[in-house]
Amino acid sequence: MEGPHVFIEKTSSRPAAKIAYFNKAAFQAYSNLIDEHGCDGFSIEVQDIAENKLQEYFAPDFSKIQNKDAIREIGVVGSGAFQEGYDLDGFKAFGNVKGLTTHNVSFRSKLPELFPKLEAWLNLDWKANEVEPLNGSWPNLASLSLQGFSGSLSTFDGAPIKKLFLISSTIRDIGDILRFKDLETLQIVSCKIGGDVSVLSGLKQLRSLRFEGKNKLEGWEQLKSSSVENLEASHYPCKRPQDGFPKLKNYSINAYRPRDPFYEERGDFGVLGDEFSSIFN
Repeated sequence: MEGPHVFIEKTSSRPAAKIAYFNKAAFQAYSNLIDEHGCDGFSIEVQDIAENKLQEYFAPDFSKIQNKDAIREIGVVGSGAFQEGYDLDGFKAFGNVKGLTTHNVSFRSKLPELFPKLEAWLNLDWKANEVEPLNGSWPNLASLSLQGFSGSLSTFDGAPIKKLFLISSTIRDIGDILRFKDLETLQIVSCKIGGDVSVLSGLKQLRSLRFEGKNKLEGWEQLKSSSVENLEASHYPCKRPQDGFPKLKNYSINAYRPRDPFYEERGDFGVLGDEFSSIFN
C-alpha cells in the first residue's frame, strides 16, 4: 500500500483559495490538516485498481473536518469504488461546494443531490459519473468540462453554461451546443463531432473558441463572430481568420505544422493559453 502524502497549495481564480491534496492514506490519517491550515478545498487521490482489479474499497471519513461549511471545492480523482453500503450523503455536509472534480470513482448519479450549489464541474470520466437530466438541479452550473461524454447535451438544459470543454467526446451534431445561448468559452478537443460549424456564429456572447484534433465539421468559411477575441484551431482550413472575427486579438491557427498553408499566429499566447487551461478559471 502506498504511504501517505499530502501537499497544500494556494490558488487563484478557483472556487477554493487554498486546497489540500491527499492520497487516500494521507486523508485517512491527516484530514485534520484541512482545518489547521485554513483550507477551503480538498482533493483525494484514489488508486485502488491494479492489474485491472479492484484491490480495496474507498470509504472516506470526514469526522476530522470541523469547518465543513468553509469548503468550496472538492476533488475525488483516480480509480476505485466506494465501499458497499457507504453512505454518500456524508458529502451533503459540505453544503457550500462550488467546484467539483470527479474521475473514475462513481457517485452513482447522485452528484446533483450531493452538491446542489455547484458552479463548476470537471468530470474526467463520463462513464463513471454520468448524471441524469438535471430537471432544475444545478441552477448555478456555469462551467462544465466533460471527458468521454456521449449523447445529447440536453442533459444540462436549464443550467446557465458559460464555459464548456468537451474532451474525447462524441457529439452527433455541433448544433447541440447552441442550447447554451450565453456560452462565452468553448473548447472541443479530440471529439467525434460533425455538422456545420458555422452555426456557432449564433452564439453572440462567445469570446474564446478552441478546436484541437481532426473532426468532420464543415462550413468553416461561413463561421463568423463579432464577439470572439481568442481563437485556436489545429485543423482550420481557411486563410485570414481575422476577416470573419473583427474583434480577434489572440489566435493560433494550425500551429502544429508551421508549413501548413493556413498557418498563422498573432497576439498574446499567454492569454490564449489561460483561456483554455482550466474550467475553474
